[in-house]
Amino acid sequence: MGRQTLCEDQRRNGAQPMIPLCDLRMVGRPPQGATKRVRGQRGAVIVEAALVLPVMIMIVIGIMEFGLLYSNYSTTIASTRSGARLAATLYSQAKIGTVETGEQTAALAQIVAATEADLKVMNNAEPIGMAIYRVDSTSANGAPTGGFPGANMSGGCTSRCIRYTWNPTTKKMVRQSGSWPDPQRCVIANVESIGVYVQTKHKYITGMFGQSRTIGGHTVMRLEPVPSDSC
Repeated sequence: MGRQTLCEDQRRNGAQPMIPLCDLRMVGRPPQGATKRVRGQRGAVIVEAALVLPVMIMIVIGIMEFGLLYSNYSTTIASTRSGARLAATLYSQAKIGTVETGEQTAALAQIVAATEADLKVMNNAEPIGMAIYRVDSTSANGAPTGGFPGANMSGGCTSRCIRYTWNPTTKKMVRQSGSWPDPQRCVIANVESIGVYVQTKHKYITGMFGQSRTIGGHTVMRLEPVPSDSC
C-alpha cells in the first residue's frame, strides 16, 4: 500500500493522519528549495575545483622538475667521485717527466672513461665537459689555479689542468688542452691533490622554470704517495 493511499484511508476513517508520513509535500516530490540547494552545492564544487586544480598541477610539475634536477645533480657529483678515486691512484703511479708521459696519457684516458660511464645514465640532461687538475693549495674549496671553468667550460683552470668537452655524436669526452706532467707524489708532507670537475646541462621538461640549468660539481682527493725508490 502506498503512502498516499494509507493517508486517504486514515482521513476517511476519521483518524488523525500521521505526520510527516501523510504530509503530501513529502510524497513523490522533494521539499521546496531542495533542488535549488543541490544545484548551488554543485556549482560551488565546480568553482572550488577550478581554483584548486591549477595549483595542484603546478605543485606536481614542480616536484617532477626538481626531482629530475636533483637526480642529474647527484649523477654529476657521482661521476666526479668515480674519476677522482681512480685518479688518486693511477695518476700518482704513472711515470712522470718534464712533459706528459705515455703512462700519464693512459691514466687520463681511464679516468675519463670512468667519469663518462656514470654520466651516460642521466635523464633529460647532457654533459658539457670536464677537467682533471692539480688543486690549488691556497684554495678553500678545492678549486684549480684560476678557479673553476665558467659556462660551457670557458675560462678558469689556468695551470696544471687537462680540459675536455663532450662530443654529443660520439658520446665521448674530447681532450682540448692542458697537461700536468710533474705531480708531487714523493714527499708525504708535500703530496699534491688531484681534482675532477664535471659540468652538465639539465633541460627542463615543461619550460615553466626556464629552458635549462647548468650543473657543476667536483671531487678532490690526495694523490697516493709512492715509495721513495719510485721517485
